[in-house]
Amino acid sequence: MNKARITKLAFAIVFVCFLLSTFVSLWSLRHMARQNAQALSKTIAASIYDTIGAELSEPVMVAKTMANDYFLIEMLQNEQGYGDSEANQLLTRYLSGVRDGLDCQAAFLVSSGSRRYYASTGASKIIDPETNARDSWYADFMAEGSDYALDVDMDEFGQDAWTVFVDARIEDDNGALLGVCGVGIRMTGTQELFYRLERDHRVKINLVDPEGLVKIDTDESRIENARIEDIVLDKDGDYQFRKVSSNRYIITKYIDSLGWYLVITSDGRNEIGQFINMILLNVVLCVLVMAILVFAIRIIINRTRALTQASFVDQTTQLLNRRAFEEAKAEHMQPDGDFTYVTADVNGLKTVNDTLGHAAGDELIRGAADCLRACLGKYGKVYRIGGDEFAALLQVPEADTEALMARLQQAVSAWSGDRVDSLSLSCGYAASREFPSQTIVEIGRISDERMYAAKEEYYRTSGKDRRRRR
Repeated sequence: MNKARITKLAFAIVFVCFLLSTFVSLWSLRHMARQNAQALSKTIAASIYDTIGAELSEPVMVAKTMANDYFLIEMLQNEQGYGDSEANQLLTRYLSGVRDGLDCQAAFLVSSGSRRYYASTGASKIIDPETNARDSWYADFMAEGSDYALDVDMDEFGQDAWTVFVDARIEDDNGALLGVCGVGIRMTGTQELFYRLERDHRVKINLVDPEGLVKIDTDESRIENARIEDIVLDKDGDYQFRKVSSNRYIITKYIDSLGWYLVITSDGRNEIGQFINMILLNVVLCVLVMAILVFAIRIIINRTRALTQASFVDQTTQLLNRRAFEEAKAEHMQPDGDFTYVTADVNGLKTVNDTLGHAAGDELIRGAADCLRACLGKYGKVYRIGGDEFAALLQVPEADTEALMARLQQAVSAWSGDRVDSLSLSCGYAASREFPSQTIVEIGRISDERMYAAKEEYYRTSGKDRRRRR
């Protein structure tokens, strides 16, 4: 079953389950309305719980997806190999893509090795919880030891607006910590949801941490400042109902995906007419939330697929990169049939870089990529595997390979650019039919040897100084 059919089936299952859940919820709501105030209050709390959980679960899912993205894991594992400027440029592009593509307000990454904080705005800094109170969240999250956690804080790179951050641990295959990543959503959006629910249900809604500290409230003065006392905070229990007075009650419920508690305070005086209106509004709201969830899932799937594909593409040439090449070699470890391994190297790139500049050198590399793509692309895949090194894995009859390579050299000879007049490639190839018992590693080695022999011949006949090649 292909991905499209799997996605459609998943959407269908989610939609049917949501319809069944909505039907059961509405039926239960109607039945319990005839019971006592406690039963009705818990039903209202369940509706609020589902709505808030759906609203805040998306950034949690996004943060978890980022924490398992191979691109971030590879960047952190090889961070020392990048300069600060290059790392910041690559990560800013990635984080801004997450922020814009998923419609959140912030995306960030912290390297546990360098303690550098990268933001989607392009800003970066060194995290230092011991001397900078604003960085204490990092130490707190590390001490907690959980895979992910929610935190409410001022966004240092976002006009100091109240923001709900989702922090997620990034680990390697052995479970070693590589860093922390996540996203942030503005408090204003969540507060608008709370305003609407409070108005519709005539209740007061808060999200608090396990200590009762207010994390989300429509009154910003209470955020991270006020505590709700005399409430039942039970992680394992169901909705906890506590009657405060004859016309006032408090309900609490632990939201496992957030690590916070939902606290609902009401005066218990909902009239039948308001209750019917709430049912109608809840039906509309459920349909809207379902549409938003389906839309969000599609965006996440498409964005994740795009990010995965981008990690296999060389940005300068738009050819497949070294990572894609190594995976392709692993899939063709014992090649057969008309498999041909081609190796190519640009001649004189170092000289062009030294005399005409790196922009000219980049033009030369792009020119080589264009020629390789045009001549070899329809027979297989072409890769840029190094600075001026290319490879191709082709399916072409051995008898046709020499003519194909001749056409490639003709295209190279005819090429000219804006900064560089000519292009020269040294090429080598080896076919599986020529070496039927050899693995792709051995065939590649033979192709490399032939390419280096062609390069020696180029420098011998051209009279150019080989020492200035690199």
